[in-house]
Amino acid sequence: MYDDQGSLEKAVTGSYEFSVGEVLSEAWQKVAGAKLKIVGAMFIYAVLATLATGFVSLFLDAQPYYDADQFVQGLAIDTLVGWIASPVTIPLSLGVLLLGYARANDEELRIDAIFNYYVLVWPLFFASILITLLTYVGFALLLLPGIYLSVAYSFALPLMVDKKLDIWGAMEVSRQAVTKHWFTIAGVNGTMVVLIVLSALPFGIGLIWTIPLMMIVQGVMYRKIFGWKVHDPIAE
Repeated sequence: MYDDQGSLEKAVTGSYEFSVGEVLSEAWQKVAGAKLKIVGAMFIYAVLATLATGFVSLFLDAQPYYDADQFVQGLAIDTLVGWIASPVTIPLSLGVLLLGYARANDEELRIDAIFNYYVLVWPLFFASILITLLTYVGFALLLLPGIYLSVAYSFALPLMVDKKLDIWGAMEVSRQAVTKHWFTIAGVNGTMVVLIVLSALPFGIGLIWTIPLMMIVQGVMYRKIFGWKVHDPIAE
């Protein structure tokens, strides 16, 4: 167990501290030996997500769009397709992300663990809808509230799994904890966005390192803020 384990109590009072460089440095050291499993898990996710959205598109008979009017209609249909397929994709994407959390805590990585979270499919689904709607409303209100909420709610789904919080409880704990050091956490996330964009330029080869790094970075921050003590939260 790491000495910098956070807790829910420390998180909501802001009793944690880290720097952008500290988080990135620790996460980078953990990329070696983990990237192939994380990339492999992402490949599985991509295949299953493509199949799920493809099936829904076929069922809805979604058609290609070419002019401006069709573009708006097609965008609406694509959004609907994404939401209908999300009971398949959301637990799976969370499972891939939590491989990074496991690596951040030196746990054994098991690709099959990405399927563990379907037992929470509906709470995760409704939490994702609520977070997305609130964030969209925030972006509509002069942009800044949306930017704030997109960062503030970033740990809500992991909190539902790890700490077994309900939807609103997880969202509020995430928001309260992140708000205390919002600029630091946003700085970490912003730095990762820059690194991912830069790594994608040379034919995307660098993404083999930066995408696992991004997930491990999230796991390092989560541990420092909330603590991470459970190997398989669903089985406990």
